[in-house]
Amino acid sequence: MVNLAARHSPFPATCLTRSLLLQWLLLRRGVASQLRIGVRLHSKSLQAHAWVECDGVPVNDSVDIASQFAPFAASLPAAAFMTP
Repeated sequence: MVNLAARHSPFPATCLTRSLLLQWLLLRRGVASQLRIGVRLHSKSLQAHAWVECDGVPVNDSVDIASQFAPFAASLPAAAFMTP
């Protein structure tokens, strides 16, 4: 739903923006999720990508995304991106 809305948005929506929105929506519904951020080297450039997982399964990306990007060891809680 978030990815579909992002495609029709007049503003660019990065993977981080979409993932933060999805995690916030899931949190509001009481669904536990983890924001994952991973990196990879591709054609001598560093690329980063963000996605959301529920019980270790990506919900807004391909199932094998963690094999394409090396995720940081710790997941980020939604509260890390909320203002007090």
